[in-house]
Amino acid sequence: MKAAVMKAVVINSYGPPEVLAVSETRTPRPGPGEILVRVAAAAVNPVDLAVRRGDIPSPVLPAVVGWDVSGTVVAAGPATNRFVPGDRVVAMRSPLADGAGVSAEYVALDEVLAAPAPVNVPLEHAAALPLAALTAEQALTRLGPDFSGRLLVSGAAGAVGGFAVQLAALRGLRPAGLARAGDERILGDLGAAEVHADTDGLPAGAFDAVIDAAGRPETIAAVRDGGRFISLTPFAVPEAERDVAVEVYGVRIDGAMLDGLARRVEEGHLTLRIAEVLLFEHAPRAHAALEAGGTRGKILLTPEAG
Repeated sequence: MKAAVMKAVVINSYGPPEVLAVSETRTPRPGPGEILVRVAAAAVNPVDLAVRRGDIPSPVLPAVVGWDVSGTVVAAGPATNRFVPGDRVVAMRSPLADGAGVSAEYVALDEVLAAPAPVNVPLEHAAALPLAALTAEQALTRLGPDFSGRLLVSGAAGAVGGFAVQLAALRGLRPAGLARAGDERILGDLGAAEVHADTDGLPAGAFDAVIDAAGRPETIAAVRDGGRFISLTPFAVPEAERDVAVEVYGVRIDGAMLDGLARRVEEGHLTLRIAEVLLFEHAPRAHAALEAGGTRGKILLTPEAG
């Protein structure tokens, strides 16, 4: 039987990682069309840092943090038809409207946001998939179904960039990756056909498109005249030049697309990279590590030791 209260990672005010705390809050109940999920893990994303700092203010405080979740369905509300108790799921839900993030012992969410978790990875690890992989897949989709040109992905060893490289290679492209010196092997394993280090100069106008997952607006110089620049970092967007089409893109929650990505993981075509799994109590450490940069793989938070 579920407890009336549960623990969750919350912010009561904005500030450094130390404002994160584990507090007790009421366990939610699933409404019509919703499932109640016992959380295995929640991922830490850059957007969580922005909310914690107040760069993207929460509509309410205290607020539970977190967008990405994996876990097991323990109850279903009225009018649900996709999942039943015992199903393992992965999902993404935005807390920007109500402050109800997913870094909690239990999460109630609309079942259309969820997909069956990949069966070939630990359930905790599945939480690394939603936001980063959806962002990467949707950014590639913005290039159009007929795109076959030269693509550069900046931040290619990071979470979103790493998925962008993998998914681009699966589309038959030969993506180039821009990352820190020393990440060449990582990018090669992900499917990059060409690797550029941050310390190297990029060839001017050599690429038909750039997907910038690292806040590197200067990489617009590597796009040919009339090419495409898709920025996934809204705080670092270049001015348009040379008829380069500049677009800022933010992730769209899509349960059906997430399902397809989860199946790619099951098929062995998409790799989840996990940096560390920490207890909720260590959320400040997780945020500090991601904020420091250089993380290779997702940092996950779990309510209890595995």
